[in-house]
Amino acid sequence: MTNTTSSQRTDWHVSLIGGLKRRGPGRMPADTVVLTPIGGADLDLRDARIEAITSVTKISIAGGVRLRVPADVTVEVESFSLFGGRKVEPGTQDTPDASCRVVRVRNYSVFGGVDVTRG
Repeated sequence: MTNTTSSQRTDWHVSLIGGLKRRGPGRMPADTVVLTPIGGADLDLRDARIEAITSVTKISIAGGVRLRVPADVTVEVESFSLFGGRKVEPGTQDTPDASCRVVRVRNYSVFGGVDVTRG
């Protein structure tokens, strides 16, 4: 289910098994929510059109977030995972300046972590 009205730009992905895989030059919605018992989010945003502030929220029992961002994007990570870690490439979580695009990742899972790389 995708809501594309201008006042609410949240892209919802809900499934029992499976996650979200996105890559390529398309537009990344300002807010994306992935809700699934088993499944993760694999997002390659290096060629995507990204808003000034973009957020990705992933909620699952098993599954994490793998995120690849362009060099000029700052990433903020908030996560809770009982079994899983957080790997953020150095330089990815710098303090943003006013002209920098920001991607906020929120991952809540029992099994699964967050892996962020810059490319």
